[in-house]
Amino acid sequence: MKIVRLDITGFRGIENGTIFFDDFTVLIGANNCGKTTIIEALALLLGRDRLVRNLTEHDFFGSDPQAADRISIIATVAGFSPNDPEHHHDWFRAGRGTEKWFDPASGELSPAQTAQASQLACQIAFSARFDRLTLDAEAVRYFYDDADAGDPFAEDTTIVPVPTNLIKEIGLFLVPASRTWDKMMSFGSELFRRTVAYVGGNPSEAVLAERDRLRQPAQPLEQDGQLSELVGNINDDLRKLFGRDIALTLRLTTTDSEGVLDAVMPHFNEQDKPALPGRRHGNGLISLQTLILLMRFGNLRKARGDNFIMLIEEPELHVPPPQQRKLLHYLKKMATQTMVTSHSPTVAAVADPHQLVLVTNQTGQISAKPLLASPIDATANAVRRALFLSDRNATVSAVMHPAVLIPEGKTDAGWLRLFCRVADLTEPADAPDGATFTHEVGVIPTKDARILDTYLDLVGVHPSLTCLVDGDQAGSDYSAALSAANPRCRRIVRWPDGWTIEDVVAWVCSADASVLALPDVAGLGLPANIADLADHLKVQARKSDEILHAALADAITAKPLCSRRVRHALSTLAAIATGRPPLANYATDQPHQNGVTHIWTFNNAFPGI
Repeated sequence: MKIVRLDITGFRGIENGTIFFDDFTVLIGANNCGKTTIIEALALLLGRDRLVRNLTEHDFFGSDPQAADRISIIATVAGFSPNDPEHHHDWFRAGRGTEKWFDPASGELSPAQTAQASQLACQIAFSARFDRLTLDAEAVRYFYDDADAGDPFAEDTTIVPVPTNLIKEIGLFLVPASRTWDKMMSFGSELFRRTVAYVGGNPSEAVLAERDRLRQPAQPLEQDGQLSELVGNINDDLRKLFGRDIALTLRLTTTDSEGVLDAVMPHFNEQDKPALPGRRHGNGLISLQTLILLMRFGNLRKARGDNFIMLIEEPELHVPPPQQRKLLHYLKKMATQTMVTSHSPTVAAVADPHQLVLVTNQTGQISAKPLLASPIDATANAVRRALFLSDRNATVSAVMHPAVLIPEGKTDAGWLRLFCRVADLTEPADAPDGATFTHEVGVIPTKDARILDTYLDLVGVHPSLTCLVDGDQAGSDYSAALSAANPRCRRIVRWPDGWTIEDVVAWVCSADASVLALPDVAGLGLPANIADLADHLKVQARKSDEILHAALADAITAKPLCSRRVRHALSTLAAIATGRPPLANYATDQPHQNGVTHIWTFNNAFPGI
């Protein structure tokens, strides 16, 4: 079994949203877009109570739930084997779930099997309301039929609860983004107890023997020469106060079986070194304990033919980069289904493009779209293969920003990334806006000036795209093609008339011509006259000279007037890309065609810069 669809309403920062899942899904996106909320919605619906804390007002969208407000989470479970409700009596019968059929192409459900809706499915729902008198949240989990079934909390509504054994059968487990698991390999961990029980039960005889040994230790602490006088005096005081013998003893636990289990602390040692408790080791080992334990539990379930669905929040927190790919490849093979949230392009690169789901949130409305609708194949053109395969790390990093900028070519993208580094290194601490471009805008590595193809591949994925073209005839042609595209590009930025990115670099350097004499660029053959710099950089061999570009960027960083121009250019781009008005006289908005597309053109002269 696997979860193929999740519908969320009114939960935390999500007012409405629908997410579809593959066998392996990596959720990516900007901070606070809802990735963690999606994972915790799954845990709340299909996990045990301890996976998610008790609900409060802040778990309801808007944080001020009224009497009629509801949290609604609905999971569509498919992948039943065999694909026939007659073979799943525990799921489909009177008093259980309603038979439905899932169409993987459209994501829709049908009450009867069709050629398109071919996968047997069942829907499970979680609903919660907040009582403004008792200040408590009430929640129910039940089999979901359809929206017309009514409010599950209404007196005239009959709901069918989901038996716990079916939730266990789904087998969903969560690895949260936490580093406080020093007792994960102990009986203080629910996961550890469940794993132990799964392989045959608790070691009761050993626990009871340890309990008895702790009750009657061979060398009691209270008989130690340094303590015995104090303990004797305390016993005398107790005898006087209560009129009977009461003896103080000091034990390492509460001396019952629960105390023994609670006292178990994992230790790890290397070679002949003393074993150290988990909390004394580095964060890598501490956080990795949960993954190791879950992998062992997953192997056990798989060996028995049981379902195993794993949710992992930010695996980059648990393991160092060299191990991330290896770990995730292993999890893909081990689990029935795996869902991951991540901010790491390295982690994202493990998934195929159609398994990478970009989550965006616009005032509570969630959009969760895969980078590609289907697996990339041999017929894909070079632009698509570069965007989603060879340059995937850069593409993923870019689309995780609130806004995305698609420049005309890779040279432009390379220079913009260098400009970002300059801005980050030189931004004054008291700057009012900060380095907004690097925080808000991701730059796509456009291949072979195929800006239109790149735009069309991304327009269905990210809601905020801006294209950047040169100020020459080719740039004008690209602008016209983007304006006529379906759907049309709504924001286009042009460099000043006649300019390409090399002219922008020369303009930056002209703020302090001495930049060309710095040791960083000495010996690289740059012209002595700043007026010749743009033409020098436009020579084909130098357009792709990354060593030259990086050295020149370092030189710009050392010159305050030059780096100031970089920051102003990026601030203008960031304002346009995020829908804010740029500073006056830096760029002019020219509504194009019927006003749907806006083309912003940089001016050749920037006042005061």
